[in-house]
Amino acid sequence: MTTAPRPASAPPPGPEGPPLLLGTSAFGQNERGFPVFDAYWEGGGRAFDTAWLYGHAYGPGCCERTFGAWARSRGVEKDVWVLAKGAHTPECLPDRVEPQLTESFERMGRDDAALYMLHRDNTDVPVGEFVTVLAGLVDRGLIGAYGMSNWTLARVVEAVAYAREHGLPLPAGVSNQYSLIDMVHPIYPGTVTSNDPAWRDWLAEGTVRLYPWASQGRGAHALADPDELRTGPLAESWYSETNAARIHRARLLAGRTGISATGIALAWTLSQPFPVVALIGPRLPEEVRDSLAAAAHRLTDAERDWLETGEGDLPDR
Repeated sequence: MTTAPRPASAPPPGPEGPPLLLGTSAFGQNERGFPVFDAYWEGGGRAFDTAWLYGHAYGPGCCERTFGAWARSRGVEKDVWVLAKGAHTPECLPDRVEPQLTESFERMGRDDAALYMLHRDNTDVPVGEFVTVLAGLVDRGLIGAYGMSNWTLARVVEAVAYAREHGLPLPAGVSNQYSLIDMVHPIYPGTVTSNDPAWRDWLAEGTVRLYPWASQGRGAHALADPDELRTGPLAESWYSETNAARIHRARLLAGRTGISATGIALAWTLSQPFPVVALIGPRLPEEVRDSLAAAAHRLTDAERDWLETGEGDLPDR
């Protein structure tokens, strides 16, 4: 006989801050990270996205250490809301989850995280083995809740079912790619998009919250010349005629609203008919402020659908 599953206990950023998570993957040096983190904090941002792997090629743990140093120097270690990730390929194994989490805590100078996610999936491992380990971390108070990043819908659904069957805390979130423009080719090996009808229908049930990465199209909307999407470094993962048309429509709507095209893309992600907390990746303080301004803007259903499909005329509010 099983007991009823316990609800997830990691509420997303609420009234105290915008529905955003500031990504830390670009900041392995204090002089680069601190001004961006400061701008985000001053604008009301309180939630940060971290990962054991961030900055690994430049110095293992450099991004977590920079974030931790900033939080300590500003005296906000207890006030930040942290999404941590670990167990990345090739160490995506149940017995590597806690050792990597412990190392992340040591780097950041903290002993807990509001939400912890597996950074990748390993389909050779039964879902239940991962869920059992993650639920154990919740029970011990090391994390407030758990989730999965770059997992397929079938595996996430299986994880939810396993937790229910065994009376364990349910997964609280999934962090896959999701944006106005479609990821036509994986940016990194093993990355997964949730931008398809099956995912959207399931997310609308509200079982888990979506924490999408590359939620603004990875800089595509900020290109000086939209034609660069076809010829530049973003082409492999992002170019399609459909995406080029969406970028054009975002610019048209931006001209009408006074919000940047990149901001319109963020507003689109946040205006979905299911719970979303968007991961953003600004590199400069002014880009942070642009995203914060857009985070307060919600599109009408007509605007949201027009941006995606282009059907009809540009909606009037």
